[in-house]
Amino acid sequence: MQKSKNYRIVNNCRLCDSSDMDLCFDFGEVPLGNNLVDSKSGSVDVEKYPLNVRRCNTCYHFQLGVAVDPEKLYATNYTYLSGVGKSFIKHFSDYALWAKEKCNLSKDSLVVDIGSNDGTCLNEFKELGIKVCGVDPATVPSKIANNLGIDTLNCFFDKDAVSKIIENYGKADFITSHNVLAHVDNLRQVFKDIYSLLKDDGYFCFEIGYFRQVLKNNYFDTIYHEHLDYHHAKPLAKFLCNIGFDLINLSVNEVQGGSLRLFLKKTGNGNISSEAGDFLEEESKSILYKDEIISDWQHEIKKNMMEFGNKIKEYASDGKTIAGYGAPTKATLLSEISELGSSDISFIMEDNKLKVNKFMPGNGIPIVDTKELFNKKPDVIVIFAWNFSKDIIDKLKSKINWPVSLLIPLPKFYEEKWQ
Repeated sequence: MQKSKNYRIVNNCRLCDSSDMDLCFDFGEVPLGNNLVDSKSGSVDVEKYPLNVRRCNTCYHFQLGVAVDPEKLYATNYTYLSGVGKSFIKHFSDYALWAKEKCNLSKDSLVVDIGSNDGTCLNEFKELGIKVCGVDPATVPSKIANNLGIDTLNCFFDKDAVSKIIENYGKADFITSHNVLAHVDNLRQVFKDIYSLLKDDGYFCFEIGYFRQVLKNNYFDTIYHEHLDYHHAKPLAKFLCNIGFDLINLSVNEVQGGSLRLFLKKTGNGNISSEAGDFLEEESKSILYKDEIISDWQHEIKKNMMEFGNKIKEYASDGKTIAGYGAPTKATLLSEISELGSSDISFIMEDNKLKVNKFMPGNGIPIVDTKELFNKKPDVIVIFAWNFSKDIIDKLKSKINWPVSLLIPLPKFYEEKWQ
C-alpha cells in the first residue's frame, strides 16, 4: 500500500465557508474506487487516501474532510458510463420530456449538462429536437459522447468553459446535472458560474444523492473520494437563493438509491415557493438533525457488513465459487469494510467494457466480461451494483439454469436462493 500526498485537508465548509466543522464518520484510508488497475500486484499496491465525513455546525452541510487531486479522480482513469443501466436511461427519457414541458423548451433552446459523461441524458433532449452541449473532464466518456454527435467540451466546468459555451452557443435556457454536483471542490464558484451561464428567467435543475436517504437506509458505500459533498436541501436552498435563484420545487426520486431534485429559476429574487418551504420544514425534523443516530451510524454499518463478509467467507471455505456482479465505485469501500479479497471472491462480472480485464483497487479481484457467467457458472453471486439489483436480477433470471445463491449487501443484506 502506498500513501499519497495528492490530496489536501479541507477545513472550511464548501457552502458557507465556516471553519466550525465536526468529524462524523471516519473510514480510515481507502483506495480510489475508480482506480481500476491492469495487474493484480498493482491493484494490491494502489495509493490509499483518508476517507472521512465532517459536518458544518453553521449551515449543517456534510462533506469529506479531504479533497483528492481531481486529475487523479477524473481525467485519467475514470470509467463510469451513464448509458450502462437501463433504468437510468428510462429516467433520463422521462426527465427530458418533463423539462421540455415544464420549461417550454423548443428547437431554439439550449440545454447544457454539467458532468455530461457519455451524453446519455443530453441524447434524450437531442431526440426531442433541442440543442445540447455537454461539459465533462473525463476523456473516455467525452469521446464517446462526441462520437455519438453530442457536442461535449472535455474540460472541468469553470469560467473558461462558460465563456466557450456562450461564444459558441449563446446563453443556456436550461442547465442540468445528475449525480455530479457532489463531486465539486469549488462548489460555491460552480453555482455562480451556472448562474452566469443561464439566460434571465432560465431554469436550473439538478439531481444529487440525498444524504437523508443515505443515513436512513445505511447506503454507506456512496461515500467515496469522488463524492466530496453529501447534500440535503436546507444548506443548498440557502446558498442558491442568496445568489439569486428562486427555488420552485424540491422532490425525491429512487435513482441511485435516492436522489434529491432541486428545480430553480434565475430571477435575482431568491424566493422559496410554499411547496419547497414545506419540504424544508419537514426535512428539518428528519434523521439529518438527530445527533444520537448520526453518532452511532458507522458502528451499525460495521456490524451489518461483518455479517455480510462472514457469509461470503463461509461460502468460500466450503469451496463455493463466488462471483461479484458489477464493479461500481461503491464496491471498493463495501469490500474494504467487509474485509473481502480475491481469496473470497474469484472474479467480478461487468457490462462496462472499459472495466473488463482490470483489477479492483486494493484487493486484487479480477473483473471479467459478463459472458464468463456461462463459462464459470458460479455458485454464489454478490450484486455489488445493488442500486441496479432489479435490472441485474431480471437479466440473470433469463440466463441462469443452475442452482445459485444471490447476495445483495444493501440496503439490508439478504440472500436469495435459486434452485
